[in-house]
Amino acid sequence: MSSVIQLNSISIKNETNCGYCNGGKSNKLWVTSGFYCYKMKVDEYQQLMDRGWRRCGVYYYRPALAQSCCQAYALRVVASKFQLRLTHEKVLKRIMRIKPVVLDNNNLPLQQEQKDQIQNNAITDLIKQQIQTDLDLSDLIILPKVGQQYTFKSIQYKEEDHIKYFKYIIINTLQKITKQQLNQTFAIEKEEYSNLLYQNFINSISELQIYEILLIKGYLNKVESDWVFGCNLIPYFYSKITTILKNLNLTFLKLEENNKYIELIQNQLLNLGFDFKISEQDHQLLIKTPQTLKEKILKSNVLYYLQKFDLQFNQPQETQTKKHHEIQIKWVKAQFQDDSFEVYKKYQKSVHDKERVSKMSYINFVCVDALDSQELGCWHMKYYLENQLIAVGVVDLLPQSVSSVYFFYDPDYKKYSLGVYGVLSEIKYIQKKQITSPQLQYYYMGFYIMDSKKMAYKAEYTPCELLCPRTYRWVSLTKEIKEKIEKITVYVQDVGLVDQREQENGQNMNIDRCTIDDMSFLDVDIENFIQQNVKISQTGKQFTISQLKKNYQQYFMNLFKDFLKKIGKELMKEFLFAIN
Repeated sequence: MSSVIQLNSISIKNETNCGYCNGGKSNKLWVTSGFYCYKMKVDEYQQLMDRGWRRCGVYYYRPALAQSCCQAYALRVVASKFQLRLTHEKVLKRIMRIKPVVLDNNNLPLQQEQKDQIQNNAITDLIKQQIQTDLDLSDLIILPKVGQQYTFKSIQYKEEDHIKYFKYIIINTLQKITKQQLNQTFAIEKEEYSNLLYQNFINSISELQIYEILLIKGYLNKVESDWVFGCNLIPYFYSKITTILKNLNLTFLKLEENNKYIELIQNQLLNLGFDFKISEQDHQLLIKTPQTLKEKILKSNVLYYLQKFDLQFNQPQETQTKKHHEIQIKWVKAQFQDDSFEVYKKYQKSVHDKERVSKMSYINFVCVDALDSQELGCWHMKYYLENQLIAVGVVDLLPQSVSSVYFFYDPDYKKYSLGVYGVLSEIKYIQKKQITSPQLQYYYMGFYIMDSKKMAYKAEYTPCELLCPRTYRWVSLTKEIKEKIEKITVYVQDVGLVDQREQENGQNMNIDRCTIDDMSFLDVDIENFIQQNVKISQTGKQFTISQLKKNYQQYFMNLFKDFLKKIGKELMKEFLFAIN
């Protein structure tokens, strides 16, 4: 059975703020192509990675190097030839001395006094020091502990409930935008173009209903924050609409120049029962925090610290006789488990300064097995120390490789470099499996960005290879290749027209020269190839592009032309494109 690609979700050019340089390099944005697929065959995902693609949940994306602020090259390690460095050996020695985190025994009287204060339902200075707020705390009544959890008389704060509430109102309001309003905003005159644009807009709203994580993200950095919810619908819809206009060869303004579009969205959201504003920098829709929600956020924070102190006070003390503590790895098929989620929340707060992480966003990110396989697919490597979960590695197991998806750990164990230990453990797994599965050769680490501290460390795991984004051949990351990439990086920041600069200077900016057959289109009649090989499905029926209505054929032909050059001929034949 073919992997089913959601046709309406394909986007050739998505522009977003860059999480690696935060806009510090140039006035460029992070540019990617992307699509959604609920279940991808493992061998087809392997091929996608060899074309420079990665996945995040059920969303698949590929950076556009020449257009982006950061030059992101796909990187893989040749696991069978992997060589430990001195820094890796030091980490392994450190792991041999790892101990469960325990309290300072010299401060027990003070700890007991703090515990008594908490159990007496007093909001002590201890907790006030942790939570900075101007809210009235006098009516905050803590009930006796039930089981392992403290509770309040009022309803506990649940971020996902408020996300759903705002999302419901926004989506239902935007669905009232008419075809005439879109025509006026984007100066559309032809009826067939108008229908196509409007249908795409409605489909985009439906996608927001399905993929909740894309709509609203909670970023509660402080309890007293006035704007705790951000919604990226303005740039999201604009990207969808301009993709259509581009394929129809129609002119359009940049988002920051199209005041009519921003006013259209803004006017639709007036008088909905909550205050909002639009960020000038990235056009995020920011929603003002209701006072009642502030109180719930505060109480949720108090609960967190109460539980944290209580767990510390009741933690059994380590025996002095045991000197060596061994980390055990347990493999679990990707799924939601409470202990993993608790470690994930601690990690996000400590490392990424995220005060709140919704359960739904966590599930969509690392718990959805988007690959169609029982034995392979997405797995969690859970690292336990004395039955305490200290880290989780999320990996995709594929026929020829292991792909690292994400790794998070308990910040209390930061000094042990668990991230490095996780990489070494995943490579070691491949080396062991090679005895019975010799085709398992590579460890995919995602993207390598030379001038980003967050991403450059991957080159320390050798021997490693980079994927040339033009020839689609894997090239050993040597000193010479690094020098060439450095020149490309500086050059692309200066001018985005790579081909033009090559002709002017007589240079070849590829890191390798000969394009693989699957990604070469020199002797290919692309339109005929698409007519003959692309399979489209709607309501259970399968047909070709020539069987579509004539006014849709050119739009989808342009879309498929661009998409073909990003995935190759083989996958284009295998995929089934579903129209919602």
